[in-house]
Amino acid sequence: MGVLATFTPQAAADAHSPWGYYGPVKGIKYKNRATIADSSRLYASTTAAKNGSGNVPSGYLGALARLYKGSTLCASNGYSYTNGPANSLSVPTLGKGCGKGTYHSYGVTKAYTGNGYKAVYTFKSPSVNHRSLTAGPAAPGHGTAPAWPKNAEGETYGSGLEATSPGNAPDLIRAYTTGGEVGYVKRAELEDEPAPASPREAVALQKRLAGEDRRIAVYDTDGTTVLGDFVVRRAPVSALTQGR
Repeated sequence: MGVLATFTPQAAADAHSPWGYYGPVKGIKYKNRATIADSSRLYASTTAAKNGSGNVPSGYLGALARLYKGSTLCASNGYSYTNGPANSLSVPTLGKGCGKGTYHSYGVTKAYTGNGYKAVYTFKSPSVNHRSLTAGPAAPGHGTAPAWPKNAEGETYGSGLEATSPGNAPDLIRAYTTGGEVGYVKRAELEDEPAPASPREAVALQKRLAGEDRRIAVYDTDGTTVLGDFVVRRAPVSALTQGR
């Protein structure tokens, strides 16, 4: 497997989720997994891959990584896509985490359907205890999403770590502000980014937006009172690992 671009920090403690298998999507079978690592910095990464040898065409694979401290979102990427034929794509979160505590990685991958993209969650990674440099037990599988509580506006709120698919996450997802306060980001704002309809559009999007940050508001449970902001980062090309 050759490497087009690499990001390989040496982890003092890291842990992988089991591979999740899905497809066929447009005749291709895929797999994905989440990784949590603690080295010179703490990061989560998500890997999307073809299930088997050989490459898929440019733009067929997409992925984003999300890092959770406890059950609260600490860091998230926008989607990155392959910019050439590839067997796999790995995307890390950026930054240094949200302080001492227990962390998980829980990401999302995309596969081209012939008419847009299918989004699929990874399994949750085992936990890593940041600054004690130890890996915890394996996380459970997807399980069943809880009955989310609702605010006065009828918006559901809770932890994105408890969602079982991109379609059943709460309207308000618990997250840290850049100042370390706990509140909620709106799922619609967290996921508000261009949705390519084709691999050509995905590759163009990757070239245009790689390395770009986007700030969104963090709210109280009412979905109105602003407590601070959250930064959605899109990994630069130098941080992506594409295998073939």
